[in-house]
Amino acid sequence: MFNKKIFAWSMYDLANTSFYTLIVTVFFPVIVKQLGGTEFQIGLAMGIASFASAFLVPLIGGMSDALKIKKPFIILFTILTIIFTVIIAYCSLALVLIFGLLATLFYHASLDIYDSMLADISNKNNYGKVSGIGTAFGYVGALLCLLMASFILNQFGWESELGAKMIFPATGVFFFVFSLPLFFMIQDAKVRARAISWGIKKSFLEIKRTLTEVKKYRNVLLFLLSSLIYVDGLSTAIIFLYLYGKEVLDIGVKEFFPVYGLMAGSAIAGSLLFGFISDRLGPKKSLISALALWIGIIAMLVLKSNYLTYMATGIAGGALLGAVWTVTRPMLIKIAPKSKLAELFGFQGLTEKLGGLFGPVIFGALATWLNYTAALVSILIFFIAGLAMLLYVKE
Repeated sequence: MFNKKIFAWSMYDLANTSFYTLIVTVFFPVIVKQLGGTEFQIGLAMGIASFASAFLVPLIGGMSDALKIKKPFIILFTILTIIFTVIIAYCSLALVLIFGLLATLFYHASLDIYDSMLADISNKNNYGKVSGIGTAFGYVGALLCLLMASFILNQFGWESELGAKMIFPATGVFFFVFSLPLFFMIQDAKVRARAISWGIKKSFLEIKRTLTEVKKYRNVLLFLLSSLIYVDGLSTAIIFLYLYGKEVLDIGVKEFFPVYGLMAGSAIAGSLLFGFISDRLGPKKSLISALALWIGIIAMLVLKSNYLTYMATGIAGGALLGAVWTVTRPMLIKIAPKSKLAELFGFQGLTEKLGGLFGPVIFGALATWLNYTAALVSILIFFIAGLAMLLYVKE
């Protein structure tokens, strides 16, 4: 089952996880706070990025389907993500927020095309396992980039502004280097060359047709709405994971890294385990189990917030984070028409990103003007609502 295409595809997961691990989860919030910003500004920047990508991603997915090419889009958006990540280190607060928004926007755009590649490099009998391998590689990447960041921060200071700024170009290099296997080892199928303008026109026509035929995809759209809600909760938890520990429990970057390392390690196990469970029991049952467990651990942290429960939430949450990312891809592939996979992955991006405006903004507003406990309850509500809707999806 494991071959060079799966290896190259999985290595991109290893590469891109560095952006979410170091930038979104830790150092974008850190540098915003160091420059005098607030949780609300962080949530607003991340929310707008998600909202803007909702309009870009379906168009790109439709173009990918129409032109029968995926890799050029992944390369373009990867390079744009890296450029804006690197220059954040040299900017004022206003530009940090703008470039952080743009980097996150292009990061999301690259991921949806990447996800749709799963159907090209595997088959219906092992979607779950291959998806699990990719997600596990991603968390290996999280561990590797944490080691890289630890070396840099030992040299420039764990809590210093200079140390935080050095992480941004280092992450750009990490992302680029580990993306190279996908750039060189996976080729799009050879098809007759088409003009980009034709692809854009075809993309709009396909999107229009999909929207007008919405009743045919009613079950898919119900799942997309469910994933909109629960992924919004997941994304919000990731964005504010470090700041919650810092503001509520007074945990510094150096103390947070072991927590995140354990979280990444458990995510590897969760990705592989739930990939296997998904192929055996089906993705719907696997997702229901993962979301129910998420509700339990967030409720535990709301009721009793200390370093022990924070650590337990990180470890259990890591396994379940890997589980949700692993099972969501096979779930969509199983219930969607294969001829429209890239476009519907784009629509998954649209629904999730449209909702992604609300989770981070609501959390940031509650944390800034009320308290972190109220903000944490908002995440709990997202998980409960997403699970309730998932129960109505037919597998």
